[in-house]
Amino acid sequence: MNRTDTGKPYSNLVEWLRYCCAFLLYMYGVSKLMHLQFNLAAQLGERPVGSLTGYELTWFYFGYSRAYACILGLVQIAGATLLLFRKTTLMAAIILLPVMTNILLINMFILVNDWGPYVISALITAAMAAILWQERAGQVALLWTGQNGEPEGSKRMHWRIRIAIVVAVGAITISGVIIRHLVKHY
Repeated sequence: MNRTDTGKPYSNLVEWLRYCCAFLLYMYGVSKLMHLQFNLAAQLGERPVGSLTGYELTWFYFGYSRAYACILGLVQIAGATLLLFRKTTLMAAIILLPVMTNILLINMFILVNDWGPYVISALITAAMAAILWQERAGQVALLWTGQNGEPEGSKRMHWRIRIAIVVAVGAITISGVIIRHLVKHY
């Protein structure tokens, strides 16, 4: 186990996972920057949308914006770089977990039959979650116990505002559904 200046060691598994994830993220990030991913647009642009598979439609959609692919690639490369250093590993996990969770969900529910990216994105997502779990005490201190609540004199007002927001959103949503239903039937 490796010790840090500030406390808890990472297990050898987490250490190896972060290096493995850094390698994989570099590969995927560079492939996006080199236009090796999200580059089916020219081939698919002439075909009717209904004839595209989920895989083709997804890659066509994400390939539509070259800037998006580059930004995603740069985030993956930045996250991979942060994973290489123990002091920036937590920052990497905080940045990468939402990105990788989104990629995992796309792989699970849209690219259903493509198991390679699914397994890799699941591994990276699980590794980021493991890093965050390892550092949970510091995160709870930063995000919960270290935060100020509402002042004593205004707690009731803040509860009323919260309730009003939830009720308003519920009423607007229900009204919208009812109106849409009525419009369809007239």
